[in-house]
Amino acid sequence: MAAAMASVQKTEEGGNFFSRMAWYYQTAILLALVVILIYAADAMMFSDKRTETAKIDSQAQTLKAKNAQASIIRQNLAAAEETLHKKQQEMDGLRDLLPDQVEISRIYDNIKDMMKEQKLELKKFMPSKATPAEIYTAQPIQIEITGSYDNLGLFLSQLGFYRRILSVTDLDIKQAEDNAQYVGRSINGSFVVTAFFIAPENLAKLTKPAAAPAPAPGAPPAPPK
Repeated sequence: MAAAMASVQKTEEGGNFFSRMAWYYQTAILLALVVILIYAADAMMFSDKRTETAKIDSQAQTLKAKNAQASIIRQNLAAAEETLHKKQQEMDGLRDLLPDQVEISRIYDNIKDMMKEQKLELKKFMPSKATPAEIYTAQPIQIEITGSYDNLGLFLSQLGFYRRILSVTDLDIKQAEDNAQYVGRSINGSFVVTAFFIAPENLAKLTKPAAAPAPAPGAPPAPPK
């Protein structure tokens, strides 16, 4: 009987180290081995794919950033073109009011024609030295006339509705001499009419197109219109 019990104890104590461990330790070791095998297989089979995927994703993000920059540049160009168009319209309207320098002589002739219509006798018509400014140039004209008070008033009213920009300053009205009054010229008047025009150099500045902003480095060119 004792020999049989000793044989059973020896059989239970036999086997390797792993088999003598408790079952939960065996389970933990097997799970750890499975995780290691999965990680090793993943590293061998999918590491290159992940690297390539990360590279492609980085390139995609770079392209998105460049496309965003290009979109902003196109928007800025469109806004600049719209602003330039509005400025051109304003410039066209301004040129209707401010003639070119070569048209000043035509304004002189129109002023003289209006005087004749109002039966005003022109005694002095002398352009003074022009005064340049940033956009326009002022051309004063010293004028002396004789005629009736009513006709002078009509002439000044015509100047107020003239299609070009004119200003009247230094108006001085005096009673005419006796011999002039006998022929219906009751007053002598002197004033300065200032005409405004755009000098060639200012016109070149105003009509010079604005430079387009340079595209960002690496940005695709703007699409043609």
